[in-house]
Amino acid sequence: MATTPKSPALALVALCAIPVFVSLSKAQPARPDVVAFVHAAVVPMDRERVVQDQTVVVANGKIVAIGPSTTVAVPAQALRIDARGRYLLPALSDMHVHLLGESWNAMFPPKDRLARGDIPFESFLFPYIAKGITTVQVLMATPEDLAVREQVRRGEIIGPRMILARMIDGPEKAWPPPLNTWVATAVEARAAVLRAKADGYDKIKVYSFLNQESYDAVIATAGELKMEVMGHVPMSLSVEYVLKNGQKAIAHSEEVAKHTAGYDPERVDYYAKLVAGSGAWMIPTLVTTHNFLDLFDDPDGVFKRPGAEYFRHPMQRGAWTFMVDNLYRPIPPDHRAKLREAYVKFQRPLTKAIHDKGGRLLAGSDALMPGLVAGFSLHGELHEFVDVGLTPFQALKTATTSPFEYLGESDKAGTIEIGKQSDLLLLDDNPLVTVSAASKIEGVLMRGRWITAAEIDKRMQAIAALGSAPTR
Repeated sequence: MATTPKSPALALVALCAIPVFVSLSKAQPARPDVVAFVHAAVVPMDRERVVQDQTVVVANGKIVAIGPSTTVAVPAQALRIDARGRYLLPALSDMHVHLLGESWNAMFPPKDRLARGDIPFESFLFPYIAKGITTVQVLMATPEDLAVREQVRRGEIIGPRMILARMIDGPEKAWPPPLNTWVATAVEARAAVLRAKADGYDKIKVYSFLNQESYDAVIATAGELKMEVMGHVPMSLSVEYVLKNGQKAIAHSEEVAKHTAGYDPERVDYYAKLVAGSGAWMIPTLVTTHNFLDLFDDPDGVFKRPGAEYFRHPMQRGAWTFMVDNLYRPIPPDHRAKLREAYVKFQRPLTKAIHDKGGRLLAGSDALMPGLVAGFSLHGELHEFVDVGLTPFQALKTATTSPFEYLGESDKAGTIEIGKQSDLLLLDDNPLVTVSAASKIEGVLMRGRWITAAEIDKRMQAIAALGSAPTR
């Protein structure tokens, strides 16, 4: 998000009393050794097509057989899933999210801070699974995310695979430590990257207030360590500068808009060619801008937005309230008007133009920002892509095949092929006809776990109840 708090000493928001921790993992989903989807309409995502009446067999986390249901034998020990009339799609990825944890206590006074044991991490993560997202890239990763990532890997809690990017920024203008690492010099920047690598982060995210010497040190040190750099376009630099220096991805189309002198078609064309020609990835986050434009009209309605019933834990409510009061409400009318103009005249056409020029798009939702609910907001971004002119197939590529191309893992995941990873979604409708069908989920197969729609509903009801849980 490009609009940031100007000082860590902003007014703080009181949290509600700490709720009783609700564990969602007591009743684990089925984890059979072999799963067979029978009579499925397969959407392989290798090209735009649906292959009717297929049997897909999964064993030990990989797809081992695909073919007509009349010819593919179903192993006797397999969990047999009747997929007749339904569609099988690779699971989705959200490549721009934020996760709550104790580092967010920096926003709250000491008496209202939560200890790690009082934070229901699984309830914050499971909505991604409920909406078919089994991989997320966390772009303000914090120390507790390292521990949670390991819990997910060990199967102790149910959540998506987590790609963690540590954020580095100039001092005292935006998100405070430990949410962020502040650096003022090249020496500090180099040390921050070395520490992030040693701690176990996967990538580095650069933010808006880095000076040039610090940015250059981040790029150089990350290159030595083979850590990719992505994120904002610092205000001290330019889009041209970050692309020339090898930044792998730009985290918002708004980051390009803020560096333009205007929003005319010629500038859209120039920046689309620049980004597409660089080979860098663009994460447009159109849903983010659209969402905060809506919040300008009704900031008090943030907890009435779709999916907000699953965002009622006191820490969640406190974070949203803090950001609305301190980031959104203070934005003056003239700047709001400029943001609206940028969204309509620049960000939307830029996204389509980058795609049309062969550029590389990734779906990311900026989930956790006010009004953007884990899981739900990615589907909002897919709708944004279709609204600007992409087909449903083209939009779905940004959340299925493209993330694994970005991660260098196209040989392992992203399409439905023999030998590929078996994270799959069983859908009620054809997502190539309407992209909203990707959210109509009958079940999720994730790392060998088969999670049915009934199980998803049960867990989501428990998450909705967190906001009204008894206090202690």
